[in-house]
Amino acid sequence: MTGESSTRAQGSGAGDGAVGGGLESILGPNSLHTDFAPIVDLLTNEVIGYEANVSGPENSAFRDPSALASAARAMEMTVDLDLVRWAGAVDGAAKMESVQDLPLFIAIDPDTLPHLPDRGAQGSGNGTGTAVLQLDETALIRRPAQLLRAVADVRRLGWAIAVDHVGVRPESLALLPLLEPDVVKLDRSLITRSPGRFTARVVNAVAAYTERTGAIVMAEGIDTEEGVSVALALGARVGQGRYFTEQNPTPVNSAERTSPLNFRTSPDRGSMLRTSPYQLAVAGRDSKPSTKRLLVEVSKGLESTAAQSLQTAVILGSFEQSKHFTPLTAHRWEVMATRAALVGALAVGMDAEPAPRVRGANLELNDPVRDEWVVVVLSPHFSAVLAAKDLGDTGPEMQRRFSYVLSHDPQLTVDCARSLMLRLPVERTGL
Repeated sequence: MTGESSTRAQGSGAGDGAVGGGLESILGPNSLHTDFAPIVDLLTNEVIGYEANVSGPENSAFRDPSALASAARAMEMTVDLDLVRWAGAVDGAAKMESVQDLPLFIAIDPDTLPHLPDRGAQGSGNGTGTAVLQLDETALIRRPAQLLRAVADVRRLGWAIAVDHVGVRPESLALLPLLEPDVVKLDRSLITRSPGRFTARVVNAVAAYTERTGAIVMAEGIDTEEGVSVALALGARVGQGRYFTEQNPTPVNSAERTSPLNFRTSPDRGSMLRTSPYQLAVAGRDSKPSTKRLLVEVSKGLESTAAQSLQTAVILGSFEQSKHFTPLTAHRWEVMATRAALVGALAVGMDAEPAPRVRGANLELNDPVRDEWVVVVLSPHFSAVLAAKDLGDTGPEMQRRFSYVLSHDPQLTVDCARSLMLRLPVERTGL
């Protein structure tokens, strides 16, 4: 969003040098300021929350919060900026009556979370409203396993989760069900450009996700009255942007508010399950016996569907032993990795990258997945999981028997995908 904002927390930057020292040593003392931009219900036109933004010196290119964030990222000082944003948000929410008791969106990189001095200060009943942790879609794409762990941690504090800039890259659409954010923020480019095929894909994917979860759709970058109409057409109920900040709206008394929206979450939402995919699949479902020969063909069928995903699928598989990830299998999964958002393969003895762009994981001793053959395909409009347990035969390879479940239940597919992703190592930057 732009640097326009309706409310500023005076003295809430990092002027003492203790919080944002790195950036302020470059930009100058007291050069960083925290602003609070209103978040508005598009149907009732009421302020129902604020977003904390940090801007740089008034007469500089860094006056725009997005420019400052880009510069901090380029200088590897994102943690410094996040600490300034956090300190300003906590301080401002405590001092400013207009911000108190309303949800407060705070953009924080997952790497910053361990450095926050008082993570429980927001959303903990201390006079401030619900905290909404705002995550950039690039973090969702680059480090999904690490991000899932971080999100599970902060949800236990009662924070809600928002994913920012949805609609910039198609890969983020595939990962929405795994993270299960409470708020989906549509990127400003969807508001300003003429609708095309990609816009339609985003609208369809977000609609499928929100219909299943009840998540709130927010549009950023609403700068005109026409932008409000576009945002509503795209499925947004909430918006932010210059159109609202220029009006300098003030919140109405909570007793008089007509908007039914809130940004609260459940600690169990998006929970990470250590249980194996087969154990999840057989809970309440009948399993069937089969030889490996049939399951190979079923797996290939799922792989074929996944390969047509156009960067909007997550594909995960477990192969018992790395020897079962044969050169032919590796080639198929390499091809899928060029067409999907995330492809991961797990087995005993599996390399960290068993094929180009495929993320590998070596299964630990006593992990029940060591005896399971699993294929998970998750996309906005297709969900399937094949979960099979080895029955321990020692005969010919293709005659080996398994007990298996094949399901297209979306929630089971999400749960099985999370179960496997929990076993993936922390991703290397740039994968």
